[in-house]
Amino acid sequence: MTPRGSCAWVFAVAFLAAARPTEAQRERPLLDRVEELTRAGRTEGARELLLRWWNDHDGASRQDVQRGLWLRGRLTADPARASLDFRRLVVEFPGGPFSDLALFRLAQAEYAAGDSTAAAREVTRLAREYPASSARRAAQAWLAAAGPVPPRSERAAPAVAASGDVDRAGAVGATSDVGPFSVQLGAFAQRDRAEALRIKAADAGFEARLATVPGSDLVRVRVGRFDSGEDARAILDRVRDRGFAAMLVRDAGRERPPGR
Repeated sequence: MTPRGSCAWVFAVAFLAAARPTEAQRERPLLDRVEELTRAGRTEGARELLLRWWNDHDGASRQDVQRGLWLRGRLTADPARASLDFRRLVVEFPGGPFSDLALFRLAQAEYAAGDSTAAAREVTRLAREYPASSARRAAQAWLAAAGPVPPRSERAAPAVAASGDVDRAGAVGATSDVGPFSVQLGAFAQRDRAEALRIKAADAGFEARLATVPGSDLVRVRVGRFDSGEDARAILDRVRDRGFAAMLVRDAGRERPPGR
């Protein structure tokens, strides 16, 4: 073999070795597809693909593990599971690309559970550890607008995320895909408070409405009507990303305008 031919052969081998994707590179497109499905509102498909990734993620890069945790926390129908994944991001990956967003989600989860003090604590930690983060600014604006958790009589009943059972307010967990769904941003005894939230949602780009349901005097603030829970969850995620402590409900077919 001539020297030139030998060099060409060595170059070809080196090129093929560099072109062959590593295990981590083969994993990344799968997570890209999960995000594409999520953006398209195909939540169930995204969950199935993400489960496949988690079942075979040995050797994944540190960055991909963080990405996988963030996606699983966002896509799960179990609030407790989501909080575990977000907490893991915060504790195990400080300074990571999703840790500031995870703190924001944890703050919203604490508020939704009725603990505004814990929510404020998470926002304070976010501001301290990620002062330059856009999530910090969004979280502080959200907390200032949310204020103290209202009395239980003025709050919508919590979603039943584990079983999907319906409570008296019509709230269900994200496990159910039947019935007319909607995204609920809040429920209030005073209509003026509901109207203020509706205007805030409209300013954020959402077409919100006020509604009541039989058996309750609370005025609800809602966005959208959907035939499937999968479609509703896509909007739910967008609403939460804009700083609203929203939940999924499936009693949109029973709605009445306030005052009727």
